[in-house]
Amino acid sequence: MAGGAADCSFWIRMLHSEAKLHELLHDSRGISVARASRLISNAMYQNRALDLSVGTMIMGYHPRDGFQIYYVDNTGVRIQGDMFAVGSGSTFALGILDTEERRFEMTEEEAVSLGIRAIRHATLRDAGSGGWIGVYLITKDGWRKVFSEDLASIQ
Repeated sequence: MAGGAADCSFWIRMLHSEAKLHELLHDSRGISVARASRLISNAMYQNRALDLSVGTMIMGYHPRDGFQIYYVDNTGVRIQGDMFAVGSGSTFALGILDTEERRFEMTEEEAVSLGIRAIRHATLRDAGSGGWIGVYLITKDGWRKVFSEDLASIQ
């Protein structure tokens, strides 16, 4: 997620609450990626006059739909695709991701390595991208953090 810290924090909490409510109402079935992205998209659209600063990727795995990724921004735009980057450093990240190294049959290790390089590249070249890298891997069994780095500690 990229944008204003307060805006992003609020919408993360809102979406988390909606996902938990969905589980309670639907016999512990997790919310689908499509539904989660639609909820945040609708909320952004309904509040577009507030001049929010939010750009996000909603991604995950659902048994019925498989792996999905959606881009949602503060105007309510919602796009399904296979790769997105958000924020002021996204063009730098895409410069790495749009190489021949990115392919659908990558191993987990190759994908994580490419993700680290893309985020590091963006973070080091864009003052608005912050100084922390966190990489998460999404599988059919859930998600887990696979890498973190504080760029301030790099010499």
